[in-house]
Amino acid sequence: MPEERSVGDGAEPGQRVMTVRTRADAEVIPTLRTIGADLAMRLDFDLDAVDDLRMAVDEACSMLLPSAVDGVLTCEYRWAKGRVQVAVEVVVSTPDRVAGDGLGWQLLTALATSVDRTLTPVDGGHRARVELVRECATVAR
Repeated sequence: MPEERSVGDGAEPGQRVMTVRTRADAEVIPTLRTIGADLAMRLDFDLDAVDDLRMAVDEACSMLLPSAVDGVLTCEYRWAKGRVQVAVEVVVSTPDRVAGDGLGWQLLTALATSVDRTLTPVDGGHRARVELVRECATVAR
């Protein structure tokens, strides 16, 4: 069940937050990318920006999913007028399990306004996180 939060839970003023925690399975990727696209549509992003966000969420999930060792994938959506931020994370066994280069990374950086990858040590592995932001220039801020 998605959890939705607002200011006071780490969100900036005017920003909404929703976290989806699910099994690390390729079958959930279409749902996660559809959530991102739906948020962008509700924020009046143009169709190209909606499709870019949909494909970026798909790519971020696809990059991390094969490396998940605990079977859990977390996807956090933060949105406000003209901006959607998506963070996808999994626990991996070693830091080299998630590449920050290659064709997938190039595609991700082309689709999003900004992209960042972090690895944080946790018990028994590392938390791999890909965070992307898609802004829409046609939406007045």
